[in-house]
Amino acid sequence: MKHNIWEFSRKSDDTYVVYHNGNLLSDSIPEKKLNDEVCVRYGFCGHEYEAICSQLNRSGKCTVDLNSSSPTHLSIRE
Repeated sequence: MKHNIWEFSRKSDDTYVVYHNGNLLSDSIPEKKLNDEVCVRYGFCGHEYEAICSQLNRSGKCTVDLNSSSPTHLSIRE
């Protein structure tokens, strides 16, 4: 099974970085543009976007495993 791992993290300058399967997709995303990148560009909207932002607010990083066996097929972890 091919990996489908997304990683989001907040940098020390309060911008965000997005990786997919270890490949850098976006760097230095300002907070005001985070929704555009995460939802519009990468398709994590609604509950998924809220869960990602909640985890980012708690720890500054979030990993989304779309190969997860969770009922929603979305496993969000630090």
